[in-house]
Amino acid sequence: MDESSLLDLLECSVCLERLDTSAKVLPCQHTFCRRCLENIVSSRHELRCPECRILVDCAVDDLPANILLVRLLDGIKQRPRNGGGRPSLAGCAAGVSASPPGTAVRDLPVATRSSPVKVCALLLLSPR
Repeated sequence: MDESSLLDLLECSVCLERLDTSAKVLPCQHTFCRRCLENIVSSRHELRCPECRILVDCAVDDLPANILLVRLLDGIKQRPRNGGGRPSLAGCAAGVSASPPGTAVRDLPVATRSSPVKVCALLLLSPR
């Protein structure tokens, strides 16, 4: 999986735009852009998760940010473009060669191994 394919996983499944740091995570753990959630509330007068339809009983402003997403976006923004320092997302997709010393995908929690975004987030954000 190349870097652009991994970055495609960081889109809002409603509007298909790239998620940003204003994205909100619902109690069911699905994440959407703030604008889409506000549009749902204004048109339907309630908020149900667009993925699983669970009713959300708080205002969009009261929903928390997806901290992992915020950290991942920050890591992508700050990583060097010329191969120094931190691994690239492409390196994450290629396997464990980009992982910090002593870290392998098999050493990560099972729930993390199943998601390339979570693996990349751990590898990009792990201390050096």
